[in-house]
Amino acid sequence: MVATVDTGCALRALRRLAGALAIAAVTAAAAAGTASAAQLRAGPSNLAGVFAGAGAGDTIVLSSGDYGVFRGAMKPGEVTLTPAPGEQVTMRLLFRPAANITIDGMRLESIEIADSRSKAITVRNSDVTGQTTLRTGELQDAGILLDRNVHRDWNACANCPEGRIWLPENTDRPSGITISNSEFRGGMSDGIQNGSNGTRIVDNTFHDLVPGTPDGVHTDAIQLYGSKNTLIKGNHFYRVPTAIMAPDGADHEIIEDNAIAADDRGYPFAVTLFSDDGSIIRHNTFADGACAFNLRCGILRIGSKSSCRWAEECDPGRGTVVRDNILGEISHDGGSAAIAENSHNLFTRRASGDQALRGRPSFVGGPAPADHAGYALAAGSIGTGSASDGLDRGIRPRSGAAAGPGPGARGGAGAGVTVRALSRLRSIARTGRLRLRIVTRASGRGRVSAAIRPGRALRAHRRGHSRRTVALRSVSLGRRAAGARTVTLRVGRTTRRRLQRSTDAGLTVTVRVGGRQERRRLTIRR
Repeated sequence: MVATVDTGCALRALRRLAGALAIAAVTAAAAAGTASAAQLRAGPSNLAGVFAGAGAGDTIVLSSGDYGVFRGAMKPGEVTLTPAPGEQVTMRLLFRPAANITIDGMRLESIEIADSRSKAITVRNSDVTGQTTLRTGELQDAGILLDRNVHRDWNACANCPEGRIWLPENTDRPSGITISNSEFRGGMSDGIQNGSNGTRIVDNTFHDLVPGTPDGVHTDAIQLYGSKNTLIKGNHFYRVPTAIMAPDGADHEIIEDNAIAADDRGYPFAVTLFSDDGSIIRHNTFADGACAFNLRCGILRIGSKSSCRWAEECDPGRGTVVRDNILGEISHDGGSAAIAENSHNLFTRRASGDQALRGRPSFVGGPAPADHAGYALAAGSIGTGSASDGLDRGIRPRSGAAAGPGPGARGGAGAGVTVRALSRLRSIARTGRLRLRIVTRASGRGRVSAAIRPGRALRAHRRGHSRRTVALRSVSLGRRAAGARTVTLRVGRTTRRRLQRSTDAGLTVTVRVGGRQERRRLTIRR
């Protein structure tokens, strides 16, 4: 008998074997790359050589010293530079270009990032004493993150731009820059002077900025100057001359969830938005109080300049949306053509617009809240549950923080409960654990319960997506609950699968302490 070979089957088998070998090779290479990530040591004299030899995933641990100008390089994967424990490192960053670099925990005398090739740069946990310049005419979709830094005590020099973070130009593409969780304090200079496209300014604190002089620096916490598509969200402003200033035009900015405190030294106009085109101002809280010029604080100023160098400066604007805020009043300069929608706002003085309320709100942090979360409305306050989206008017909490008590909250007067979610939705779905940070002023036996409701479905799971609310098993806070506690609630398998299919989830947390009860509503995102 003559043996025959099915060449088609043989070729298919060879292809399968080759594919398996290729997958094994890739897996081995990835494992080798992970295994090769190293912790390297460097000092001022040899950093350049150590950095040149560092690979993706490596961390360079620095000894104390002044490293002068660090120029970085184009790295194929992330390289982190951080001081050794207890060491103090000073440097100046000049990235033109640089990529895939993380700077963590330095004292930075200046920062400049330029060149369209610069990508994936993070500066975090650092003390920035000089000016940060981000050349946004060149940076597009750059993936630059400035996070948890302190920008302090910088005075604009005679020939310097006024912002301690300066973003001077824009292009048709978003900058890809996020400035978050940072503190801006001291110094006679703007906190951020922004002329870019699509920059995100999120969850920062601006305070104790030094007022400028009539013929010199005009200190603003944030100045928009030729910018567009900026997101200004969740920031807290107090003891600043001016919070958000756009005197020369604005273009589709989003200003939301910001808390601006009253200051008897400060400008009465919490936000000035002249010659605006289509911006949205929503869910902000502009506190009432005595301000400069014998005016009350908390004014939203819309319109245009009264005297103009060119016609565009006198354009009152168009398409501005003002919704769901707490504020003193709206001031119209140069006409009111800018306002396309004025609705569901709570005014402490002159009310206007659809579904307007007038009255004095009560905040969970008392009459003069110390932080952003304190500006959430207290239970029973005017404005609770009556915003256009069914939430409270004024700020929604920062991502993962507690909202003000929603409709149906009862008891708990004076309990002073704050709730913050420490888990993201993706983590809850993966681990089945929801971690909460509970802070309460009351003492006594306490207990925490919660109910979670999956939100919008991911695109792949639009059909048959269940949004049924599920109660989670309660946990004890112990006998003495005053102060801060972290608790973990368990989430069952079925709910975890539903959360895996969701873009967000609503969470209602009920805290019972010493016979009192308060309820907080949060939104958790992926």
